[in-house]
Amino acid sequence: MTLFSSKDSRHSLKTAFLITIVPVLMLLMVVYSIWLIMVMNHSFFVANGFPLSDESLADFFNYVFQSQIEYIPYIGLFLIVVFFVGIIVSHIILRPFHQLTQMCQDLKEGHDIKTKVSGLEKQKLLIKLGYFLSDFSKAKKDNKAVSVPDDLKKVTGPIMDKVFYFQFLCVMFIISFITITSLYIFTYQLFDSVVVSGISMLKSSSSAAGIKGMTYFFNSQENLIDYVIIIPSVISLILYLIIARLLISNIQGVTYAYVRDICDAASGQNSKRIRPRQDDPGKEAADAVNQVLDQINI
Repeated sequence: MTLFSSKDSRHSLKTAFLITIVPVLMLLMVVYSIWLIMVMNHSFFVANGFPLSDESLADFFNYVFQSQIEYIPYIGLFLIVVFFVGIIVSHIILRPFHQLTQMCQDLKEGHDIKTKVSGLEKQKLLIKLGYFLSDFSKAKKDNKAVSVPDDLKKVTGPIMDKVFYFQFLCVMFIISFITITSLYIFTYQLFDSVVVSGISMLKSSSSAAGIKGMTYFFNSQENLIDYVIIIPSVISLILYLIIARLLISNIQGVTYAYVRDICDAASGQNSKRIRPRQDDPGKEAADAVNQVLDQINI
């Protein structure tokens, strides 16, 4: 299954976009904050008698941002990396569905389940459903009744799959750490350019004493820069938590639908099939499960 040809490609791209948009918004917030600081600095200098014109402010902006041009490819590369990390997040989300698809493929070919599943992943609900489908298929062939396992009977609504939840949060933590660290480095690099260019600009229009005072003024703004970093970092964490919650809620709902429909089919509702919505993950798995159910009920 490739990224753009599978039925789940829409979900993969949507997940990657959500993961990537957070650092983009945070970078824009940092740049805007630095711009406000630069305007504030210029106004402060003019108010304290430094002979600075609007043209000098424009030169100030140009110097600072041109000094950052060399970092644009790195920022672009960073965003590309984050996008592909988002694809990895999507793969983690879809992995149980892919495994269920492979298990169904084994059943359609008339074999016992050959798909290798680790001991930890066997605790995932979708994997348990795959093994239950195998038992259901064997019981039908032998004209025997099949009973729904107790752990599946207990699923009466969307529930948290603890194994998936743990794996997913580990990846989201890594993404958050990378984003905040990159944000920290970029912000301080940009602020250093503001300090260097500001002092350089003032040297041409001020006395040594004035320069010393303004240098202290620039350096004292590091506390302000800390807030420029902390606020976007906190916001990025909140956004990633919101995204994680949305993705997990979606998975919980879809997983419950799988459990409900497969158990209903095994309980005598022979026409019961999985009908995923347009934005639901696991469309290929739904097709595979439905084909197995069709084969069982022939």
